[in-house]
Amino acid sequence: MITCFCKAARFILCLALAAAAPTGAAAAGSSARQQFEKFLTNLTTLSAAFEQRVYDEKGALLETSSGTVAIARPRKFAWIYTKPYAQSIISDGNTLWLYDKELAQVTVNAVAASAAGSAAQLLGEKVNIDQQYTVKALGEHAGGAWFKLTPKQAGQQYTAIEIGMSKEVISAMKLADNLGQTTELKFADLVRNKAIPESIFNFQPPVGVDVVTGTSLSK
Repeated sequence: MITCFCKAARFILCLALAAAAPTGAAAAGSSARQQFEKFLTNLTTLSAAFEQRVYDEKGALLETSSGTVAIARPRKFAWIYTKPYAQSIISDGNTLWLYDKELAQVTVNAVAASAAGSAAQLLGEKVNIDQQYTVKALGEHAGGAWFKLTPKQAGQQYTAIEIGMSKEVISAMKLADNLGQTTELKFADLVRNKAIPESIFNFQPPVGVDVVTGTSLSK
């Protein structure tokens, strides 16, 4: 459980960014990519239900989890896992909290330090896709249009990111990490640009839980 939770945290950090405006390049994958960029245009918040699956390097299912997500640009997010365990990954834009209810433990880190070098940074800030990734069209499958991002810089924790779009809304993602494992995420009931209470992104550790401060905050 702990391994999957830490893996989920790394995955969430890779969802903390957003693509830049279209560069004008006639890149492969333009159809799905253009849907993605249109979806991100003027994006301020989003909320959705999600299902997450993690597979090992041989394709065997390691864990299925589900919950809800709320994101507010820039860098604020709250991923609330309800099944199979109650866990939360929350950022107020500066501080990142990883809370495991069953372990009664909270790990606290700085968002900037935790996200440094992350592969995608796909929903929170603007980055230049063409500068950081090679873009490839994957065509139509699994009910949507897909494209693939491969980091140009070596040493990233994710070796490839696939994004699925359906009717100009992000519907799914697949992230392959440098250990050979794959994380799949499917969204449902997505709501765009609806006001989200600021309290959602401000986590207060419950009384009695163990609070562990990460190295990025202890220096």
